[in-house]
Amino acid sequence: MAKKWTTVEVLRHARHDWMNDLQLIKANLSLNRIERANEIIDEIIRSARNESNVMNLNTPELFEYLITFNWSKHPIDLKFQVDGKVRDLHTYEETLLNGCRLILSLLNSHASMKTENKIRLTIATDPLLLSFHFTGGLENREMMEDALEDFKKTHKTFSIIESYIRQDELFLSLTFVDEKHI
Repeated sequence: MAKKWTTVEVLRHARHDWMNDLQLIKANLSLNRIERANEIIDEIIRSARNESNVMNLNTPELFEYLITFNWSKHPIDLKFQVDGKVRDLHTYEETLLNGCRLILSLLNSHASMKTENKIRLTIATDPLLLSFHFTGGLENREMMEDALEDFKKTHKTFSIIESYIRQDELFLSLTFVDEKHI
């Protein structure tokens, strides 16, 4: 079951994230690394736009899950974005949320604790796709392959349209099986 965040907890985590970003900018400016400080500012702007785009999909539970994911202990760092025109996806929210939870849970289970692990989730809106691009380390590639095979067999809502797994990278692109509803 998903954690229910209080307003105070949300504000505490958001403030902490902002303070980290501001400290990075300030540190780079104090070292006269103006270009790096500007890159960090650009990253913050991109992140805020991505958050806004996901929020505007009208999928509040999915938005909450994605925005709070990095606030809990995970061996992976999540970034997300929306590709395509932002549109109302509230009808598909439960399916999108379950797909994200399942795949991110699999990656959490198989990600190495010895490496820096990152995942980029892309939500494409036309056609509706979820793409997961993981970089880092996988503890057991064969077990991850088996887990994805089980996912294919047991989760008939999604179809895997593209995937590959390497020791330090995984890519997975899912679409709805019955896309005429979209």
